[in-house]
Amino acid sequence: MTDIEIVPAILRNTFEKITEDWNTVVPVAKHIQVDVTDGIFAGEKGFLDITRFAELPESSFNDFSTAKLELHMMVQTPGDFVDDIIELNPARCVFHIEAFQGKLDLPFVYNTIGEYTSTELGLAINPNTPIERLDEYLPIIQYILFMGYEPGIANQPINPSVFEKISTFHKNHPTIKISVDGHVTAETIPKYVTSGASILNANTSIFGIGNPQENMKQLELIAQMAGLP
Repeated sequence: MTDIEIVPAILRNTFEKITEDWNTVVPVAKHIQVDVTDGIFAGEKGFLDITRFAELPESSFNDFSTAKLELHMMVQTPGDFVDDIIELNPARCVFHIEAFQGKLDLPFVYNTIGEYTSTELGLAINPNTPIERLDEYLPIIQYILFMGYEPGIANQPINPSVFEKISTFHKNHPTIKISVDGHVTAETIPKYVTSGASILNANTSIFGIGNPQENMKQLELIAQMAGLP
């Protein structure tokens, strides 16, 4: 059975709110995703100062470790963040393929971060972008993040085409890990898992209503059941 992971996704615009959400789920989460938005590429301008993580503010965070930190970089200029990510060395980091304008920009960013960090690098793709655009970059990434809707605003309706795109990609590239972000709920998790996803990033269904830790446990159970042969 494929190991399936539920990842709490934090979409906040202040470091203090990120800290609050982090402390709530860190006891039960293997990784925690923090969304970084610039208000240009995606959504409203949100949290951008990722250098603050490098300060390791132990007085604010419970059990903070970059080994748990996953950065979802929804920014128009990925190259501006290379030095900060190298300094931080998070567990995972993903940029969007749509954010890269020049043909050489993406290989430069990914190869540079890959050379100087142990970070697992992913490449995100929005619902309306053809999956064929991913092909030439697969040798320099470790996983693909499929968006269930346009990035930057939580709890949008899901784009139903995402399930077919994930399934097609998984059939063509069965050894590449697939992550998903966008309306990950008790109802959509079985569809995501059976399509081929093994990393499920959830925001509202964890932090929206009820106890976030208990919500995570319920989603994990649903995901594991969906992954049974």
